[in-house]
This record gives sequence, structure tokens and C-alpha cells, in this order.
Amino acid sequence: MKKILTLSFICILMVGSTYAGGFQTGTQNARAMGMGHAFVGMATDASAIYFNPAGLTNLKGTNILFGSTFIMPKVKFTGPTPATVTPTTPVAATTETVARTFTPINFYASHSMDNGLSFGIGVFNPYGLGSEWPSTWVGKSLAVKTELRTFYINPTVAYKVTESLSIAAGFNYIISNVQFYQVIDIPTIPLAPGVNLPGAANVGVNLEGNGKAAYTWNVGFLLKPTNTLSLGAAYRHSAEITFNGDLVFSGLNAKPTGFPVGHSDLFPAGPGVAKLTMPWDLRFGASWNASDNLTLNFDLQYVGWSSYQELAADFEKNTAAWADLKSIKSWGNTVTFRFGGEYTMNDWAFRAGFVRDGSPSPSKYMDPSLPGADRSEFTFGVGYQITKTIRVDAAYQYISFDKIVTDSAVRLPTGQYFNGTYTNSTNLFGLNFGFNF
Repeated sequence: MKKILTLSFICILMVGSTYAGGFQTGTQNARAMGMGHAFVGMATDASAIYFNPAGLTNLKGTNILFGSTFIMPKVKFTGPTPATVTPTTPVAATTETVARTFTPINFYASHSMDNGLSFGIGVFNPYGLGSEWPSTWVGKSLAVKTELRTFYINPTVAYKVTESLSIAAGFNYIISNVQFYQVIDIPTIPLAPGVNLPGAANVGVNLEGNGKAAYTWNVGFLLKPTNTLSLGAAYRHSAEITFNGDLVFSGLNAKPTGFPVGHSDLFPAGPGVAKLTMPWDLRFGASWNASDNLTLNFDLQYVGWSSYQELAADFEKNTAAWADLKSIKSWGNTVTFRFGGEYTMNDWAFRAGFVRDGSPSPSKYMDPSLPGADRSEFTFGVGYQITKTIRVDAAYQYISFDKIVTDSAVRLPTGQYFNGTYTNSTNLFGLNFGFNF
């Protein structure tokens, strides 16, 4: 019994498990997306607030940019079938996630003054996403539906120190929430000699919680050593978010007459607290104007996922079977390489990019809530200047994940390790509208 309960909440806490490069979403502007998100050295629109706030000094007047990305992940897991799950006999069967579309948003507004000062504010979702599996699949006790959402509100100020050097700093206010739903089968529970509490099949376990308001900061600089070369760097500090959630069970059997305890006593609904760390993020970028019409960009990103070594949960209600828990993560830092280019022709802009991104999570601690792996990304985009003050940008991105075969430390209630093979791919479509006055 305790093994089932421990497994259940460990998986609830693994909501941030992996979306390839952790649970980070880099889709913050369709223009940058078309260039493989290589935008730190360029930063020539209001999304500089996210990519490199020092780039706000590239802008003139008032600028507004907003949009969204439609993210459609697909994951397949090949592993043991329900009928043959035993500690020693894994038999392969393939299950695919339910089709879902995630829509992280982005909004930026900025104003530049003649004295070199620029101000801006951004609202975006840098971390999140989720997954949904069939409610009857073999891994239902690990994850059925998972979703993490974070909103960063990021006021920013930038200053042009000289014609070739700009600096910036920002403050980040973070709002977040999480949902996790799984389905478990409760076996017959012996209470005393000759007294057994009947089991219950397909019990729903739902956890929803809001993150306590969190804060962090970010800085950036932009250097233009020549008329054709721009170099940038940006850093966003880590943030620890405390989630306060309500755990609810559905489908529990009523307490049998004459029994000392029932399911609701052993599976106590109630509040719980857990913490999740958003990592620090360091980026370097170079942008080169190869000609009047062609710009080439390169970014190097280093993310401090090593701050995420474990996740602890504290329950208000504890029983002999249900106690405070810790889940090992052992994540490592990752490096991402981004390449991109933009070619302009009259009012049109054509873009392409490539990204190689790493996964911070060791495969042995991976579970199906948000599985991922190292990945290659291919991006294409187009922009059109509708009028002197209105622009529209669209982009497409395809993510191809490396196949990963797990040697898992995560177990099913039967005791079997949840070993198997994950294959992932994701399609993304981005759209942004920009206005300058």
C-alpha cells in the first residue's frame, strides 16, 4: 500500500519532468522562432525583453508585439502490456499520447526616449507544457494528464551607454499553476487476520495547485564593435516556486460496515506543499549583417538545471501509508546551439534556423508525465511589413527527438521497473503581430 502511495505522489511531483530541454519553452516570438530562436545578438523588436533586454535600445518610439504559438507534441511509449506486467516479464506494447495543443502567449510593449533610455514590459510563458495519455493505458498509475503553466511579468529598463554599447536590467514577477491527474488500482488490503479491505479499480487522483508569487531578475548587454557585427549576452536568474495544492481522490469505495478503516482513511484528501525550481538561463549571441539583405545569427545557451536535484512534498495529512516524500531528480546543466538567418526582399522577410538542444534529465528518472530527450529542431518563417507601422510574422518548427531507451528507477505498483522506449516529435506554429508608433 505504501509503495503505491509513494509512487503516486512522486509522479505527481514530476510534473516538470522533461520537455526535451527540461520544461522550458523558448517560443516567445514568431520572428525569432523562424531563425531557430537565435536572437540574442540581434534583438531588434520588443521581444528583446525576453531574449536580450539591452536590444530595446535598437528600437525607436513605441513598440507593441503580441502573439502565440500552437504546440502539438506527440509521444509514443513502447513498454510492458497491462496483462503481463510482472517484476520479471516485460512485454512490449505501444501507447501514444492524446492529441493536445498548447498555446503559450507572449506580449511585449516598449518605449524609447531620445536620451538613450528605453522602457518595456513583457508577459510570457517561459516554462510549462504537459501531456495526456489514455486513462486506461499501462502507465496510468504514473501519469494520465499533466500540465504546468508559468506566467512571467517582466518590466525592463535599458540604456544606451555609447553608440556601440547598451545595458539593461529587468524584474520578474511569476504566477504559476499545476495540474496532475492519474488513475490507480487499489488492491485488497489486509487489516487484520481474516479481515481484508476490498480493493478499488480505476481510482482517480487529481492534484491542482497554485504557485505562491515568486520573483527573480534578468540583465543583458549589447555591443556593436562594427557596423555589421552585434554581440549580446543575457542572463535570467533562477526562481524557486512553492506550490500549494489540493489532492482529491475519486472512485474510492465506501467504508464497509464494521471495518476499522476505509479507503478515505488510507487515501486522505487534503492540502500539500511542494517546491519547483525554475533554472537560471545564460545566453550569448552574435548577429552578422552579411549583406544589406542577409543577416546571420548564432546563439549559445547554457541552462542551470543542476539546481534541480530533488523535489520534496509536505502533506498536512499523514497516515501509516501516506507520508512526506522526496523524489530524486539529479538533473544536469545543458548547452543549446542555435543557428538562424533572415533574408529581406522589399516588404518581405524569409527565415530559417536549426537548433540542437539537450535534455537535463537522466533516463533512469524519466517518467511519462513530460518525457523528452536530446533533440534537433528545424525552423522556417516569413514576415511581411503590412504598413510602415504594422508587421506580421509567422513560423513553423519541427522538433525531432532522439529515441531514448530507459533503464528506469521508476516502478509500477506491481513492482516492475517502468522500462521502455520513448519516441517523440512536435509540430509548432507561431504567429505574431507588431506595431510601432
